[in-house]
Amino acid sequence: MSKTGRAKGKSSQRKKKAGVWQLLLAIVVVAGLASSWILVSRESSSNPSAGGDATDDNAPSTVTPGLENRMVLPAKPQTPRPVTLSPAAFDDPEVKASYQAAKDTPEALENVACYCGCFGNSGHRNNLDCYKDNHGVT
Repeated sequence: MSKTGRAKGKSSQRKKKAGVWQLLLAIVVVAGLASSWILVSRESSSNPSAGGDATDDNAPSTVTPGLENRMVLPAKPQTPRPVTLSPAAFDDPEVKASYQAAKDTPEALENVACYCGCFGNSGHRNNLDCYKDNHGVT
């Protein structure tokens, strides 16, 4: 074998070794980025005030207890749109006003997800569905 044949063999071996090292370096970098992303996302989900907003630790929480554990489905408008119950059927003025608002602006409520969990036992798909039966009373 001539000198040029040996030189070509050595350079191809060097290229293979360099390629292997580059691949290992890329794997280490990707693993480091992935682990840091996981740690940051865990930290931000366990500490919602870590976003830089100054909050008062003594202020009462505005989150309803247990609400954060409820599963919420995205709102799905239905065709045809459900008919709401008549507001006149209720005695309580707040309930009557709620049912009247649902009757007047159904397009607004059908695009709002319901957070009470009624999709599980009532099959509701959006907030308007709560006013097609007595569910909106509570």
